[in-house]
Amino acid sequence: MINLFKKSSEKRIGLEISSEGITMVFFKEKNKKKFIENYIYKPFLKQIIQNDQIENFEELTETLKSIINEYKPDTKNTIISMPSSSVFIKRITLPDLPKEELKTIAPQEASKHLPLTMKELNVDFHVLENTRREDESGKKVDVILCAISKTIVRSYLDAIYNAGLSVSAVDISAFAMITALANAEIINDPEKTYISVLIDYDYTDINVIQNGMPVFSHNLRAGKKNIMESITNSVNKKKEEILEFLPEVALMIPGSEISENPDLSKASNAAKNIYSNITAEIQKTIEFFNSSKTEPVEIERIILGGSGVCVQNIDKYIQNKLKIQTCVFNPFINLSEELQNQENLLYPINIPLFSTSIGLALKGF
Repeated sequence: MINLFKKSSEKRIGLEISSEGITMVFFKEKNKKKFIENYIYKPFLKQIIQNDQIENFEELTETLKSIINEYKPDTKNTIISMPSSSVFIKRITLPDLPKEELKTIAPQEASKHLPLTMKELNVDFHVLENTRREDESGKKVDVILCAISKTIVRSYLDAIYNAGLSVSAVDISAFAMITALANAEIINDPEKTYISVLIDYDYTDINVIQNGMPVFSHNLRAGKKNIMESITNSVNKKKEEILEFLPEVALMIPGSEISENPDLSKASNAAKNIYSNITAEIQKTIEFFNSSKTEPVEIERIILGGSGVCVQNIDKYIQNKLKIQTCVFNPFINLSEELQNQENLLYPINIPLFSTSIGLALKGF
């Protein structure tokens, strides 16, 4: 069983590894208060990940070692994330049995849906307590079932262990963001339905959230990588130059003024194409989720996080399109900061970058 829902000790590192770079948060809990001691982002200079597996072990290990040597965390206890594209996630109904018995049933259920044997899978599940019920066939309960290939997990663990860290739990990137949302008290009304949208480098994860748990998920291959490629194709600039002026790019919304800088205007239109696709997928997710309901569920709010929240007015653009309140997530809410080295990472456009790593660090609290 992989510990997707395991609680961890008072000090830990939240570590997100994407094909763009490494995001880390050093975290501790003291006197029932949560503290961030440090947060780091380090982009990769070489390709590290391909098809969700670590291809360049040495480069990743050396990058992690350089961060550890520079920032000197006082714990090795690390929680890492996997992209949902690598994980089988399904809400299923099982007999309402003790958890120890469900541990036997869950891997069998996962293997029915995947071309892998139980020996090749890491499996975990979370019981949705408020779904317990009884019908003519007996007592039932819904669970969120998660399964991932051991080969994929091992490709991450080998590089992390070689860097001197220990991994106590593995989470899913989109679920880690939901943990951070709960800590920020943004999704805590049990009577309301929310949508989290994690726009990462390679993928976008859309989750319908009720009672603090994802009840429907949708993943698409579109993220910051596509935004960067679209902008690169529209303006005559190198990647490094685009990264520098990216925070100045703003999506056009009703009432906004057209930029006098032709490159910013071109970049805005190029980025808009990608965000338009993501917005359409959010709409489809809502429609599909509501298709099984006798009455449509009203969405209270859409919350955006991840490195792909990298230009201005994304929230206003989506809100204008879908007519649903939309906001950009600040995962630092409700966290006391004791930062050794702040760097210049809290420019507003970069705050959502830490949605996953902070959620990992908060796991279990």
